[in-house]
Amino acid sequence: MAKQKAIAIEYGDWEESYAKLSSWLTHMQNHSPGSYFQILHDDFIVGNRVSREHRQFHRVFWTFGQCKEAFKYCKPIIQVDGTHLYGKYRGTLLMATSQDGNGGVLPLAFAVVEGETLTAWSWFLAHLREHVTDKNGICLISDRHASIKSAVANEALGWQPPHGYHVYCVRHIASNFNRKFNNAKQKEMFKKLAYTPCKHVFDQNLEKFRQLSPAIARWIDRISKEKWSMAYDTSGRRYGHMTTNLSECVNKVLKDCRSIPITALVKSTYSRCRKYFIDRGRQAQRQLREGQVYCSKLVTELRKNQEQACSHIVRVYDIHSTRFEVEETFNPITQRGGQKWEIDALMRDHVTLAQ
Repeated sequence: MAKQKAIAIEYGDWEESYAKLSSWLTHMQNHSPGSYFQILHDDFIVGNRVSREHRQFHRVFWTFGQCKEAFKYCKPIIQVDGTHLYGKYRGTLLMATSQDGNGGVLPLAFAVVEGETLTAWSWFLAHLREHVTDKNGICLISDRHASIKSAVANEALGWQPPHGYHVYCVRHIASNFNRKFNNAKQKEMFKKLAYTPCKHVFDQNLEKFRQLSPAIARWIDRISKEKWSMAYDTSGRRYGHMTTNLSECVNKVLKDCRSIPITALVKSTYSRCRKYFIDRGRQAQRQLREGQVYCSKLVTELRKNQEQACSHIVRVYDIHSTRFEVEETFNPITQRGGQKWEIDALMRDHVTLAQ
């Protein structure tokens, strides 16, 4: 109680904060083109009657125009997650997050809802599709919460193929495995399996994992390989993202805001996104002035690929069907190399050399 009073002194009265929420969001929307919000209220019951003077807060969704615009130029992945609020009034903060080409986290949308229910997740995902992005082919990454799975399964919300492709966070599945089987070593085996890129090696190791016990075999067989393994991400929709780390990064940034009045919480998301955009903008402008054409992450990856490609010899077999033979030179110092592969698509560290 004392903590809540101290917070009220710093951030304003808890009840008044709900009353101020609509006016602040309207002001934000007027000064931030492209932004959107919606607040839902329930009837306020006094005795057995509906009050005509008061309404009870139910949910709020908000997104900033700058974030929506930035997402147009980002990889088509969205990670969603929820976290509890622990102030005077409880609830759940839902978040959608993506990543730019330089590896920077991009918050896309937020909502405060009553909990991670089917109706709450459906409402959030519907708003995300209608008011944030209409891109097709988006890879939606989440945990295996039943409400998220059910909401995504609703074709009317726009997250079924070809509009969206739902996959799972590997870390959450590993945690679920450990809670069920209580074996940290086997948990790490599962995580290593999930990150295995080669389908042939994956299939072999998956069978070994299934043979650990009939119960483990039944458990893993209930989860489609396409939902959790890198090897079966055949279209590369994940872009290497196997967890919901991006959303959890935003969650950590907002951790100190989860116990403050709601208008202060919404303001914090705005001010922190604003500072983030200003800092990133200044960094990009500086790099442009220095003559840098590509973002830093891409430059680093190109240099790394060039170094790796120097140890390979590529022979073209059929340029029309992109079939190649790749030979790795033998290194007498490390005693590694000397292998040959026949491939149908260019592997990452062969791209520079093959071109």
